[in-house]
Amino acid sequence: MSKEIQITEDIDKLIRKNLEETELTNNMIVYSQRTAFIYGNESTGMEKVPIEQFLVKILVDKGPITRSTLASLTNIPRTTLYDILAKLIMKGQVDKKPVRTKKRGRPKILFYVKSSD
Repeated sequence: MSKEIQITEDIDKLIRKNLEETELTNNMIVYSQRTAFIYGNESTGMEKVPIEQFLVKILVDKGPITRSTLASLTNIPRTTLYDILAKLIMKGQVDKKPVRTKKRGRPKILFYVKSSD
């Protein structure tokens, strides 16, 4: 069985959420262990990307950025993004840093891909 057929069969078993396309998400399926986020009208020719790989690519291209910016770029819920970002941090692929301002309250947290020094 080819890898493409296996991925398609696995995606068919996931919870499916149709999301509005954004500048970064055109005609693709981004999938995690439980959910497939579908951008555009579902068809057989859609690009299928694991969510970790998808987020790392965005962080490389656009980062460092906040979780709320990631949510607006992808339309993926912030809690889902937080869980995936936490996994990427544990794997050592992504890191975060607070941005201190003179304003009161919590500092913004920027996420970025760790350099491979």
